[in-house]
Amino acid sequence: MISDRFADNPDPASYADDPAVGLYAVESDRDALRSSESLFTRLARVAGAYELHTLPTLVGPDTIQLNRARCESLLEEIAFVAERLHDPLAAQVAQALTGYLTRRTWNPLWNGFVTFEGN
Repeated sequence: MISDRFADNPDPASYADDPAVGLYAVESDRDALRSSESLFTRLARVAGAYELHTLPTLVGPDTIQLNRARCESLLEEIAFVAERLHDPLAAQVAQALTGYLTRRTWNPLWNGFVTFEGN
């Protein structure tokens, strides 16, 4: 028998009041991305368990800026982690992060930074 102790984990409503992690480009915050801190931390901790380099460093209250090379590395790490999880909510966060980062790194003229900001 499966316990209902964790039944609310796959329910998006259980994260409605969760603190947010912010992701924005330094030059503009028009399309800033806000994500559940708990779901983002879930991705980052799985990345840490696999001894990945960039994603695990983004957890916590510090503001961290990533240049193009680190954004590209982060994209690879997000894909790696997302492929291993059977977690629809974490997959939504991974997809949002991937979309945001890809819009920047696909632009060959982009030479800015992406800032991660925790609570």
